[in-house]
Amino acid sequence: MGAPFFESYASTVGAKEDILDLITQIMPMDTPFLSRLGVGRAYNTNHQWLTDVHNATAASGDAVQEGCSAISYLIYGKTAEMNYTQITDRAFAISGTEEAISHYGLDSQYAYQLEKAMKELKIKMERVLLGSSAADAGAATAGARTLRGAFQMAQSGGGIEASGTAGVSALTESAYNKLLQDLYARGANPDTTFVNGYLKRRVSAFASNNARYIDMGNTKKLTGVVSIYESDFGVQNIVLDRWIKGKNLSGATGTDTGSGLVVEMANYKIAYLRKPFTQPLAIDGDRKSVQILTEYTLENLAPTLAGYLSAFATA
Repeated sequence: MGAPFFESYASTVGAKEDILDLITQIMPMDTPFLSRLGVGRAYNTNHQWLTDVHNATAASGDAVQEGCSAISYLIYGKTAEMNYTQITDRAFAISGTEEAISHYGLDSQYAYQLEKAMKELKIKMERVLLGSSAADAGAATAGARTLRGAFQMAQSGGGIEASGTAGVSALTESAYNKLLQDLYARGANPDTTFVNGYLKRRVSAFASNNARYIDMGNTKKLTGVVSIYESDFGVQNIVLDRWIKGKNLSGATGTDTGSGLVVEMANYKIAYLRKPFTQPLAIDGDRKSVQILTEYTLENLAPTLAGYLSAFATA
């Protein structure tokens, strides 16, 4: 009978044999988008917040005639934004025998798997928060609630797109600066760009604000990497994120590796209904079970001031 838990029969790798006393986690732990988010509080599964705009461009009040009566100018009402909370978890079980076995590199298989599961949970959250899934209220018998990810917010919330025309065109410095200019003209102050490996190489190849140099003092290393891009519209932090996948060319979600996000990070927060926690599950035999769980959503305080790259060539 198959066992949906970790048992000694299936765990020979890592048990004490004639091997080095060393275990290396071969998995990416970087979650740059999640790590940069501000933290807020959600009080319901339907999380709402208000946005407002200035009316500084109205002609009324620019020049006032001496002695004239005050003239009221147009006042815009606030806009209600919303997102659903999403539950993300990681559960596992360790058999009593597996926990009792002596292993190289760790004192407790359970503690080791718990730490690894926490890291995996963070990666799951990074992918969800960046994603382009639409918000869905879910139902008791019709699937789980899903939050609206950053790409979906930019796409459906009126953000500005720079497109590579169905994967034909490569990202150029001119196209990138045009997106920054369009965002600035709308009132945004973008400061962070998230891209994957290929688009990061494209940014590092920009000619204008990229200088290759050799550090002769210490490492004598040729450096041609752009992590900070100084544009006419502000300094941009160029962040490498392996989980950037945007939308695909047909408009579905999650397969466009020629995509990126251009945002002002202060506008984004993760709002927790339940912060990450661990809970032991009921003992139903010779095993120890645990679940790590969190419930959260993403806030974007200025949905129309986000920019995104899509469908740029990746080869």
